[in-house]
Parts: sequence; structure tokens; C-alpha cells
Amino acid sequence: MKKFSLMTFLLLGWWSVNLHALEANALPSQESLNAQLAEAEKLSDEKAKASQVEVLTASLDWLKQIEAQEKANQALQEKLAGADSEIQQNSAEIEALKAQLDKQEASAYQHLSLAQAQAELASLQTQQQDMQEKVTQANSQLASQETLSERSQAAQAQGALRTQELNRLLADSSLSSQTQQQYQLEQAFLSLKAVYNQELLKNNDQLIMLYQSRYNLLNLQSQLLQNQILALQEVINQKNLAESQEQLAQSQQQQQAAGQSSFIQRQLDRNTQLSQFLLEQTELSNKLTQDDLRMRNVLENLKQTQSTIDEQISALQGTLVLSRIIQQQRQRLPENLDIKGLSKQIADLRVQIFDYTQRRNELYDLNSVIARLQADQNQAFSANEKAQLENLLTDRRRIQSDIIKSLNNQLNLAINLELTQQQISQISDQLQAKLDQQSFWVKSNNPIYLDWFKALPAALLSQIEGISNKISLQTDLTDLPYLLAFAAILALIGGVIYKFRPRIRQRLALINGQLNTLSADSQWHTPFALAFTAILALPSVLWFLAVSLLVGFFVMRNPAEMWQWALEMAGYWWFFAFLVALLRPNGIAKNHFGFSDENVEKSRNVAYRMWIAVTLLLNTSVFSSVADSGIANDVLGEINTIAALIFTLFIIAPRLRRAVNSFTGEKEGGQISSLILRTIVIVAPMVLIGLIVLGYYYTALNLIDHLILTYMAWCVWMWIRQTIYRGITVSSRRLAHQRLVEKRAEQALATKDDGVDDIVKITPQDEGLELNKVRSQVIRVADMLLWTALFVIMYYIWADLITVVSYLRGVELWTQITTTEAGTVTESITLFNGLMALLIIGVSYALIKNLSGILEVSLFSRFKFSQGTPYTITTLLTYGLIALGGAWAFSTLGMSWSKLQWLFAALSVGLGFGLQEIFANFVSGIILLFERPIRVGDTVTINGVTGTVARIRIRAITMIDPDRKEVIMPNKSFVTGQVTNWALSNTVTRLVVSVGVAYGSDLELVKRLLLQAAHEHELVLKDPAPSALFLGFGASTLDHELRVYVQSLSDRMVTTDSLNRRINQLFAENDIEIAFNQLDVFIKNQDTGAEMPVVEVKKN
Repeated sequence: MKKFSLMTFLLLGWWSVNLHALEANALPSQESLNAQLAEAEKLSDEKAKASQVEVLTASLDWLKQIEAQEKANQALQEKLAGADSEIQQNSAEIEALKAQLDKQEASAYQHLSLAQAQAELASLQTQQQDMQEKVTQANSQLASQETLSERSQAAQAQGALRTQELNRLLADSSLSSQTQQQYQLEQAFLSLKAVYNQELLKNNDQLIMLYQSRYNLLNLQSQLLQNQILALQEVINQKNLAESQEQLAQSQQQQQAAGQSSFIQRQLDRNTQLSQFLLEQTELSNKLTQDDLRMRNVLENLKQTQSTIDEQISALQGTLVLSRIIQQQRQRLPENLDIKGLSKQIADLRVQIFDYTQRRNELYDLNSVIARLQADQNQAFSANEKAQLENLLTDRRRIQSDIIKSLNNQLNLAINLELTQQQISQISDQLQAKLDQQSFWVKSNNPIYLDWFKALPAALLSQIEGISNKISLQTDLTDLPYLLAFAAILALIGGVIYKFRPRIRQRLALINGQLNTLSADSQWHTPFALAFTAILALPSVLWFLAVSLLVGFFVMRNPAEMWQWALEMAGYWWFFAFLVALLRPNGIAKNHFGFSDENVEKSRNVAYRMWIAVTLLLNTSVFSSVADSGIANDVLGEINTIAALIFTLFIIAPRLRRAVNSFTGEKEGGQISSLILRTIVIVAPMVLIGLIVLGYYYTALNLIDHLILTYMAWCVWMWIRQTIYRGITVSSRRLAHQRLVEKRAEQALATKDDGVDDIVKITPQDEGLELNKVRSQVIRVADMLLWTALFVIMYYIWADLITVVSYLRGVELWTQITTTEAGTVTESITLFNGLMALLIIGVSYALIKNLSGILEVSLFSRFKFSQGTPYTITTLLTYGLIALGGAWAFSTLGMSWSKLQWLFAALSVGLGFGLQEIFANFVSGIILLFERPIRVGDTVTINGVTGTVARIRIRAITMIDPDRKEVIMPNKSFVTGQVTNWALSNTVTRLVVSVGVAYGSDLELVKRLLLQAAHEHELVLKDPAPSALFLGFGASTLDHELRVYVQSLSDRMVTTDSLNRRINQLFAENDIEIAFNQLDVFIKNQDTGAEMPVVEVKKN
């Protein structure tokens, strides 16, 4: 920064020298340039003419800018010369206005009539609007001057670069005189601009004081006008109220002076009631007027704040100053300004206006009204009574007209007030979102580098001094009795619970003893046990809260700060005390939820250490809230946060991993949540430490708060889930016992067994298929509702940070030109688009990896599909998800299909020629998935190879042959070749057993025996019926075939083996010889040719 300032100073010095040189070489005048322009327009060469005209026109523009800059420099010098006197004059006027503010009273306008007061009010409101514009302008000047240093440095850097470029261009001797003249004019302008910026920087403090005094003066003048408006409005309200009270008094006087006629008396009472109602409506109108003025003032202040914030963000983007300004502006935003019930009030006012308008319009025809009244009363009025009625009805019409006027005024005020509230809410939300975005992505503290450690001792002393200033003995004891009473009540409640702890524990022991018993166990045992455990954890929390209230009152300068901290800490203390109590030995986790002793012990150790870490992390912000320096200099908080995160990373994370592994080893379905939890506990501390080191301390604190809430929500959700699961288990156990009793009764037992053991262990086989189905359906519904609730809770926790991500829309990565129907449009691709594309790819990958499991749980397990259909659906959906995810990701990055189609077309043509076989196999795979001539699990024969289809991939099909070897066959072979599918439409296949019997065998007996073997076999189908056929005469056999049918391919080998064995047995029993080729062997002496006799040797 110092080097940059030195360079800027040298450049400014060079500019001043250069400016004097340019003044010595007098710049061309406007007349000279106009004359040169006229001469250039007379040239016959169009190209030279256009070039010179363009250069001279640019020179004239630079000359105008020089004149304007000279005037700006002169105005700045005059402003600086009179700055001190103006500041003093403004200060004097401010003091005078402050005195007028205190003396402003409504009595100053009491002499005005109602019409004059209303006219004066309209004039003051016009002046107020003009004054608000001046205040806004002054505020804008002040904000611009406060951010001058950053903007001026950037402007000077750009000017310096341009000046160097101009010097290089002017050094070219081949430049024309007109071009050289243009560059000199531009150089002169840059020099004047540099002098202007130099003066602004040099007198920055003085100008800020000047603009601040102007703003303060105008703001006080605006407040004075506002007070005058309020005072005048009060006078108008008083006069309106006085008129209403006068009307009420007249009605009451008429009522007192009325005669004895009861009907006339009732009409007078009605007028009196209307006058009273008019008085009430006048008071409501006055209240709405005050609210309207107050809300409009808030709206104007918000608009000023919005304008100021936009300018400050634009000028101070990414600086530490912006972070501190954001923190200040956030504290100034209005809170809880909404006026409730305006919409209902507007609707009621419209109805009332309609009703009173109808009633008033009826009173314009007095004769008709009097005639109707006579008919209603069934009597004729005297002349005197008619005259009285006419007067009363005329007064009533006037009163109702005043009521309608008052109601219309209220309606207009209520509508304006509602619109103003909407604007306030909208602007406030926009400001809050903008401040949240900026504060989240802007550094709030200095990075933790070497300079940070050098400044650490002084920063610690400063922060400790700020904390010590917040400590002071309380001298105002006015509220002490109430505080002591409240603390005593808290301590007493804690003491009562502590006294009854043995009874509560006895009740818990009774509940634990009744678990898993059919007569006493119920779904309410676990909720009651949780409630009793939560109550047992309360005493220490209440005592801590009582002590904290007293300590805060007597020790802290502002006790409310400590009370708020104590209340928050008490809530977290209760949560973790309750969590640790659940994980005690023989506690709820073991007895109710079935956790093992090892798992309970590991989880309890993690909960204890998590308690410590969360306590440290939650108390981080205490240092910034109690110290005057705020979060920007909260070095104690940074040290404390880093220590807590290191403790989490190296102490808690390993133990949590072991506890989670132990838990997932016992419980099913917890792998996903366990993986997420382990990832957060390991990755989050490292990321948060990195953010703090880089200076994003506020961002880290924000994320820590959300992570703690997420952890607590996950714990509560997990215990609720376990409670619901146990309730389902208890219900299914009772239902199983009930069905078992009914089954025994249906089996006509001799006597009913009243001595059945109370503890009955029910197995899934006892429950039966229907009970298992019901329980699985209930668990699926419960899981769906629980996961939905968890997602809703997580969204609620993280919703305020979702708007923060929109800040990334302003981080531009690249731009591209897109042609649309409206023309050529420049489209920006931001960091938000890149992150969204990565998120889409990640979600698509997760869905593809888990698609088969999701479909199995949600679809395939509930409906029956034919063989191979689930595989086909899964494969096609996988292809669809790949295509959809890729197209969506590319579209997010600005690469729409209209831009990619030509690339895909070229790739398709090129790859189609180069990789014909691969494309043919891919298309064949798609055909096979849709047409489904073969399915996963089918047994097929192709090219002499028989096997079972295991997988259908993009390029090839994997088959498992009888030797359990994988055979890879291209998809194209199954589309273009001949394929035998043994189980496509029907799994019934024929077996042929060939048998050859000796000549001379009884053929009828052979046929009967073959059929007997077939009919005896249980796997042989009766339809189609087995058949035994005599097929021909062999060389040494009479050839027979036994043809049978089996249900499935898996029965073929077993049936063949069994039939062969049975046929051999039957033939042996019935002396049927199975013929074979006979071979006679003769042994001869080769020398003599005589046969050698065969001697049978008998063994003794």
C-alpha cells in the first residue's frame, strides 16, 4: 500500500510537471479546432477526410471535457476555501435548530382554523419531500467522499497507465499534427483529473467534515419539519375531535330536552350513539394518521440507507472496511414495525362505508322515511312529532355523512399504511439479504498471518480492557426484589425436582421392568421414559439459570447481555444433559432402543466431548458481544474457536467414527446418515479453521451456528425415529400374540391355557406373512414421513443461507454471445452456474449409483414384474439420467442443445465410420432392452454356446456357462444371429432319454416300464403326457425313446439323472437287457496259426 501511494505521488508530480509543459505549449482553442474541422471537411479524399474529421471531433470532445474539469477544479478550490467557515456556520445553525426542536409545540398552530391548518399541513408535507431529496443527496455525497480513497486509487492507476501509453504514442515522429493534438488534449485532461483527485485525497478529512455538517444540518431541518407536521397534525386531530365532541354534546342536549314521546326518545338515543361512534372513529383516524407519518419517516430512512449501502458496496467491494460498515448498517435496520390487522381493518371499513352510505342515502327523502316509521309503529304522528323527527333525521344524516367521511379517511390511511408497510418490509428484506450476502463473502477480520501474531498482545489487552469495562457493581436495586423472586422460583422448581428424583427413578425402573411384556408394555412407555429423563436433567439447568441471573444483575453493567447468554446456554445445557442421560448404562438407549453396552459407552464418550466443544463454540461470540471492538477485533473469539475446532477434529472425530461403526454394525439403514455425520465432523472443522485463518471469521461463526443446530436436530430426529420404531415393534408384537391366541382357539384346544407365560417371544414365523407385510408397510410409511420431516427441518435451519448463494451470480467466469429472436444477447456464465453444474453432476452420479436400490425399495418390492423387467427398467433409467444430467449441466453452463447439436452430429458421423461395430453393438443393446427377446436370467444358446444371461451392457452381453465361466458376446450377435432362448415365453422344455434293448426283448413290457419310470417321477409334467416310442432297429439294439416334459430348465439335469437310474432299475428287475455292441476276441499263434485256448481259472 505504501509502495502504491509513493508511486501515485511520483506520477502526480510528473503530471503537474507535464501540465505546466502543456500550458507552455498552448493547447488549441475551440475556434482553431473548428477551423481545422472545416478545412478537413473540404478534402476530396474520403478516407483522409473521415480520418481527420474523426480525430478533430475527438479533440473537440476532449477540449469540452478539459473545460468542464477546469470548472470542477475551480469549484473544488472554492469549496475548500469556504469549507471551514461553512462548517462553523452549519454547526451554529445545528445548535440553533436543536433548541427549536425542544421548543416545538402544537400551541403555535392553535390559532389556525381547520381549513387553514390543513392547507399549512399540505405545504409542510411538500417542503418535507423536497427536504428528503436534499438529505438523500447530502447522504450520497457523504458516502461517496467516505469511499473516495479506494475509488481514487483505482482511477489514478488507470490514469497513470493511460498517460504512459500516450507518452509512448507521442514519441512516434510519424504522427500527424491532428492526432498529436488529440493525444495532447487527452493528456491535459488526465493531468487536470489527477490534480482534482489529488486535491480530493489531500483534503479528504475536511470534505468529509463539510459533507457531514451539511447532512446533519439538513437532517435536523427535516426533523424540524417532521415535528412541525406532527404538531400541526395534532392540532387538526384536536379540532376534528372537538367537532365530534360538539356533535355528541348537541345530541345529548337534544336528548335531555326531548318530550315524553318514547319513540322520539329512541330516535334521540340513536343520534347520540352515532355521535359517540363518530367520536371513536375520529380518534382512530388520528391514531392512523400518526402511524402513517411514523411509517413514512421510516420508509424514507430506509431508502436513504439502501442508497448508501449500494454506493458503499460498489466502492469498498472485498475490503475489511465494508465488513465493518455492514455490521453497523445491520444494527440500524428497523425491527418489529408492522401494524397488525390492517387487511382485516380495511375489509371492515369498506363494509361499514357501504352500510352507512345506504343508510344516509335513505334519509334524503324524509317524507318516505317518516311514512315508513308510521307504518312500522302502526300510528300516525302529530305535526309536532313530525317536525321533531325531521330535525332528528336531518341531524342523523349529517352525523352519518361525517361518519362516512371519517371512515373514508381511515380507509385511505389504512391502505397507504399497508402499502408503506409492504415497501418497508420489501426494502428491509432486500437490505437484510444484501447485507447477509456481503457479510458472508467479505472478510470480517484480518487474516492470521505474521502481522496478526505481532499485533496479538496489543489486541488481547484492548479486548480484555473492553470486557472489563462491561463489569460494574450494580447500584440501582429497584428491580432486585422481582429478580430475587424469579430466581427463587427457578431454584425452588429445581429443588422440588431434585427431591422427587428417587420417585422418578423408581418410575423409570418400573417402566424398564415392563418392557417386552405383553400385558404391561405399550407404545407410551418410551415417550414417558424420555419425559422423565428430561425432567431429571432440569435441576442443574434451573440452578445455573438462577445463579446467572443474579450474577448478571450484580456484576454486569448491562445485565440483559448476560441474561440472554444465560438463557441460551441453559437451553443447550439441558439438551446435552438429556442426551448424556439417554446414554447412561441401562438407560433408554439400551433398554428401549436395543443398543449394546459397547455402543452406549462409545456414544456417551462422544456426547460428553461434543458437549465441551459446543460449549466452547457457543461462547465464542461472547467476546465480540461484550467488547466495544465488535467482531472485527475479536481475537479471543478467534483463538477460542480454533481451539474448539482442533479439539473436535482430533478428539471427537476419531471417537465418533468408532461409535458410528459400532452402531451401523448393529442397526440396519443407518449407513447414509452415519456417513454424512462422519464427513461433516471431519471436513467441517478443517474448512472452518481455514476460513478463520483467511479472515472470514463471521462466515465461520455463521456456519458453526448452523452446524450446531443441524447436529441437535439430527439427534432429536434420531431419537424420535427410534421411539417410533419401538412403537411399531410393540404393536406388531401384540398383534402377533393376538393372532397366535386366535390360532390356538381355532385349533379347538381342549381348554384355554390361562397360565401362558407373560413373556412370550414371538418370531417372524409365528407372525405370518400378512403381519410381516403390514409391519414392513408401516415402517416404510414412517421412514418416508421421518425423512421428509428431516429435510424440512434442515431446510428451515439453512434457509437463511440459501439467499447468500445468489451472491455468486455476480462472480463472472466468462461471457458468450447468444442469438435469440430478440436479437444478439450477451450471456454471462457466473460462478453460481459452475457450482450448479457440479451439483447437478454430483446429484446425477449419486442417483445413478443408488438407482437400483431406490427402485428395489420403492417399486420392485411392491409390484410383481416379469423376469428381466427390473433390469431393463433400471438400465433405461440409468441411460436417461445420464442424458438428462449431462444436458442439464451443459445447459447451466450456457451450452444449450442448439449449440451442441452440430458438434454431436459431427461426432456421430465421424465415430459412426471409425467405430461402426461399437455403435452397432450400442444400438443393438438398446433394441434388446426395448424388444426384450432375451432377459437377465434367461438361458440361451448362440453360436454353439449355452449359458445364462447375467448382464446386458452397452456393448456386450455377459453369460455364465455351465462351467461357471463368463462368456462375453457382442450385442450385435443377438440381433443379427440365430439365438435359442430356452425360457422366453414358456419355461417348459422336453427331455429325450434314448434306450437300446436287446433283440428278443418284450417290446410292450419295455414301453410300459419306460412310461412307469416317467409317471413315477415328480418333476415330469402330466401335461403334455410322457410318451415312449420304438424308433428303429439298430445294429445290435431295438432303439426306444422316452419323451417327457419338465417345468423349468433347472429340472432338466436332475430329471435326466433320475430317469436313467429308474429305467436301469426297472429293466434289471424285469430281465430286460440293455443291448450293447458285442466284441469276440480270439487269440492265435502267429507262427502256427492255431488258436490259443482260454482257460478259466477259478479261485479257491
